[in-house]
Amino acid sequence: MPWRSLLLAFGLVSTLLAGDTIRVSVNEWTTLNPLLIMQNSDAEAVDLVFDRLVTLNARGEFIPELLESWTVLQGGREVVLKLRPGLVWQDGHPIEAEDVVFTWKALRLPQVRRVADTVAGVASLDSLTAEGPLTVRIRLKRPRGTLLSDLYNLIPVPRHLYEVGARPAEAPINFHPVGSGPYRVVGRATTKWVQLERWDGYRGIHPGLAPAFELWDASNEQDVLPDFRAERLHYSVVSALRYYLVRKGAQGRGLVQAMVVPQASLRAYFLNCDSKHSLLGDRTLRQALYELLPWQSLARAERFFPRRLATSFWPPESWAHDPEPRPLPQVERAAAILEAAGWRLGPDGVRQDGRGRRLVLVAYEAPAPIKPSNGVLLAAQAARVGIRIEVRTLPLKAVAEKASNHEGDLWAIGWALALDPDVDSPLFTLEGYRTKANLSGYLNPEMDRLFEEGRHTLDMGARQQIYRRISRIIDRDVPVIPISYMQTRVLVHRRLRGVAFSPLGQSFGFWPGRRGWTLWTNWP
Repeated sequence: MPWRSLLLAFGLVSTLLAGDTIRVSVNEWTTLNPLLIMQNSDAEAVDLVFDRLVTLNARGEFIPELLESWTVLQGGREVVLKLRPGLVWQDGHPIEAEDVVFTWKALRLPQVRRVADTVAGVASLDSLTAEGPLTVRIRLKRPRGTLLSDLYNLIPVPRHLYEVGARPAEAPINFHPVGSGPYRVVGRATTKWVQLERWDGYRGIHPGLAPAFELWDASNEQDVLPDFRAERLHYSVVSALRYYLVRKGAQGRGLVQAMVVPQASLRAYFLNCDSKHSLLGDRTLRQALYELLPWQSLARAERFFPRRLATSFWPPESWAHDPEPRPLPQVERAAAILEAAGWRLGPDGVRQDGRGRRLVLVAYEAPAPIKPSNGVLLAAQAARVGIRIEVRTLPLKAVAEKASNHEGDLWAIGWALALDPDVDSPLFTLEGYRTKANLSGYLNPEMDRLFEEGRHTLDMGARQQIYRRISRIIDRDVPVIPISYMQTRVLVHRRLRGVAFSPLGQSFGFWPGRRGWTLWTNWP
């Protein structure tokens, strides 16, 4: 190395603080077990502890990680996977083809899918077999347009430690994982705190730069700036108000940088389509609720806290996005729909039908940082046309449980979308209903057929048209009402370098992601 390059390299190393820990605020997670991932915050820690078969680069292209190569044969009906030689689990056991097969089988188990069904595409692969220690052969009845997405979501676990019992959510391994990635858990993690240190035995291709990470739940923090000053935090998702104040220079000047990036996720009302449990089993009522979407109130908020009103189920960050906008909701149209369906105003201002059923609904939502909340805004709109909505506030986890059990009439929650829209199929299919991932209890054979067709269509243009048709069926049948596309708003400490985001608007789940983060002693 030339002497000048050597000096530059030495200077770079000297700016890093040896032994410094990067501290990240994450909303409370549920597990560190790749088999049981059910929300984004689960994946944030898992992504540092486990390597994937394939990962994404910063442009959203699939690249090998645990795999050395994949070869497509028989016109797409067979795929041969080759693992990189010499890879080991964090306990020293070799990573083998049988671990991949074991993981695929585990993800298909009913007790696993009842806990988490975010990898439905992986579970529906027809056959995986090990052919020697490093080779896996996938056999498919039909070619799959989702193949690389499925491999991305298949995060292998060591078969000698992850045997699945009757109650997988209670397994000790969930918070004391043995992974394949560059960081390992120190001690025993909880749902609110985990300490990770760089693992010297890592032999993969995507090592981390930072010596350690600490992830902790700061979802209840009102003001995170004291934590940044004390360096208890270096990166945190924040509310729109906190972002606004920092962006305008009213807070945190010289300490933190405010960043915002569009995220492939949405806030939405999920509606209970199960007529055994809710009046909203009637599609007419769901269509009336769509007309009550409080878009004008949301648009007014944009002047201070910009948000992107949703125009289709998949956002612009997804190649499945439907650019054809839906008609703007109109309260008057909601009233006309109800009148035509025989719902008449009662003496107390609440509508009732000919059977005497009153149009009273129960909505659940998590505490909202900005008032009024989405649930309260909808309830106010609904009251104008004779619908009473009782809004009940619960912790996010409890709201998700209510939705999965179809308790209540609607749930205001967020949903993170995947790079491939097939991953979202459990929300709308019969298979998702069986595994409780279909929160709305919505059943439509046409929807099942279209998702199956999209999964096995190879031409990207044809696939795009299929998912746009699905998006328009969602608009018509209203199992979910998209409210707005979310944005990632974060504060980044002045010492933290290397922060970037994937095409999905996430700082994890791609290369380099968080593995490329460093803390510097010198800054401008």
